[in-house]
This record gives sequence, C-alpha cells and structure tokens, in this order.
Amino acid sequence: MVRQAHNLFKDAAERQEFLEALMAGESREQAIIVIDDKPEIRTFPKIRPFAWQPDFVHRINDDYRASKHPLHAKGAFYCLDFSSIFSISALKEVKIRPANILDMCSAPGGKAIFAWRYFRPDHIVCNESFKARARTLIGNLDRCKITRSIVWTADPSVWGRKYPGAFDLIICDVPCSGQSLLAKGDEVEGAFTPANIDMCVGRQRRIMAQSIKALRPGGYILYCTCTYAIKENEKLVAWILDNHPELEAVELPHLAEYRSPFSEFFSYRLYPQAGLGAGAFTCLLRNKEEEIEAEYDLSEIKATWRYGDPFEKSESKDIGITEDDGLFPKVAKKKRQHFAPQKDWRKPRPIYMGRSNNRGKAKPKPKPNK
Repeated sequence: MVRQAHNLFKDAAERQEFLEALMAGESREQAIIVIDDKPEIRTFPKIRPFAWQPDFVHRINDDYRASKHPLHAKGAFYCLDFSSIFSISALKEVKIRPANILDMCSAPGGKAIFAWRYFRPDHIVCNESFKARARTLIGNLDRCKITRSIVWTADPSVWGRKYPGAFDLIICDVPCSGQSLLAKGDEVEGAFTPANIDMCVGRQRRIMAQSIKALRPGGYILYCTCTYAIKENEKLVAWILDNHPELEAVELPHLAEYRSPFSEFFSYRLYPQAGLGAGAFTCLLRNKEEEIEAEYDLSEIKATWRYGDPFEKSESKDIGITEDDGLFPKVAKKKRQHFAPQKDWRKPRPIYMGRSNNRGKAKPKPKPNK
C-alpha cells in the first residue's frame, strides 16, 4: 500500500493525505439517481451540485439515510456512491444517441440505470457472469422499472462471437483489485499485492478484447474501475490502444482537474481525499472508423430475465444496496481482524467408527495379499 502511494504521489504531503483517507475508511459520498421525481424527493437534504451533474443525480447529506425512505423500495430512486457518478459521467461526451447499450459487468446495476435514465435507449442489455450477483442486478432493474432491460449471465466471449458490432455503447466497469473499498472501511484481502493485480489485469484484458468486438464503428466504450493501481488503469488502456488503433480516448472537459498524470491520452482519476467518494478511474474510448448503419435484432438473446418477467424479491437479499454501492449502515461495517498463528497445525488422527467393539481404535491396516 505504501509502495503504491509512493508511485502515485511524489509530494510527501499528498501521499500522507491519501494514506490517511485510505486508512480512515470513511470515504463515502451518498448519491441518488432519481427515476421517478416525486415531490418527497425534493425535500431530501442535498449537497450543492456540480455544474456538470445531471439534474436527475443528487448528492445527499451523510446523516440522511435515503435508502430507508419508502420511495426507495418503490423504485423512485437508486442509491450509490458518488465516485460511481464520477466514472459514469463520462457518458456526457457520447455524441450519439445509443439505441443499443451493453453493460458488460453490470451488477449491481447503478451504471446501467444511469445510462438508461440519460439516454432512454431502445435496448439496454445487462450482462453479469456471476449468477449470485445477477439476482441483485435483476432486483434493482425490476424495482426501478428499467423498461426494455435484459439480463443475461453469459461469458464475455459470447458477445464478441454472436453479436459483433451490435452495440452503440458498451460500459465495462471491470472486476478489479478493489482498492478503493478500503477507503469505504471494507476489508479487501490482497488488494495491493502484485499477484492479485496481475490476475485482475489478465481478466480485464480478456473482457475488453471481447467487448470491443461487440462495438460498432462510431460507437463508444467506457472503461472504469474502483482501484488506484496504474497497471489496471492507465497501462491497461494503453494496451487497448496499442492493440486497437481504431480506438481513441475522448476528452472529458468537465473532469479536467482530475486528469491522470500517468498517461498521454485522456483518462481521469478520483482519490478518496477529494471528498467525493472512495475513488475511481474512468476513460471513454471511441471507435473512430466510419459509422455503418445496421439494425440488430436483440430479441433472440437467451435472456436470464427481461423486464416484465416475474421476480420475487425474496430471491435477492441485497436489492437496492450492495457492497459495491458502499452504502451499508455503519453497523454492517466489517471489523479488521488480526489472526494469530495456530499453536498446533497438525490434524488429529482419524478414528475408525466401525463396529462397536472397535470404536475408538485406529482402523487396522489391511493384510497384504499372498
């Protein structure tokens, strides 16, 4: 952790500020995406918005538990950490109206809900390879009434193979080492270890390689993470651009003060000491090839769930709030544990539990065949 802080900050004061914010575990900035603008929502205690903030996104005072309001259960709004808004705000620079959107690693669904609210696409396909997380995703889409939404638990390779060039916009909030979760107060084992970071990089490269195949010429693909590692962020995007010359990074003027110093292309970082959440990395890429007008029939997707399908709320224990959103009550915050080495690591000898007269005795060795 300290080594990475040295890589990120040359100034000792900035480095110390970063480490203190990271270890404090209190970098949570509550935000909501309004789906149904009820009069009651306007009474929520709000923090002054940024000029670039969409009018359907509000920062809420930390003392107010918006997730406990009855309108949350009715799907009038969605709760998430403001650092997620920082990442997904890159979509403001998408210069087309995307008809078909793919959210490749969608659970719990916050970025897909933002994209739906912002663009109102014809189809928004939410892919989640992990079925346990897909239940939470479906619960959020169903609760918030995200019409024309589709959920599928397919491997990323399926999209590149079956739907090449089918999507105008692809969101890749890829699995990462999750270092920013430490700033929220969550326990993240191995988040700063080189082995774990390298494993994440391999997975991220595979996801992006398949996602790019599904992007149409003239379309956009958003790459974002919730980690600070340069290897998972700027170096990963550099690898993408080296292998895909048809892509270019898009400038995000509204995030100019957060531009990364670790790349020549346009990419942006948020740190926990900024007071806007736990932190994030975001980079919007555009396929600069000539646009091709083509229509794709997404009705044939073997969906796990489509909007309108029945869904029992009991199927998901985390509907509305997940660890990724960083909005758990403080009582649910994980405590740091320190494990002492065991005095005796040896396992007891197995006991033979056969006939009653042999009970408690070691199992006899079989006699060798003559």
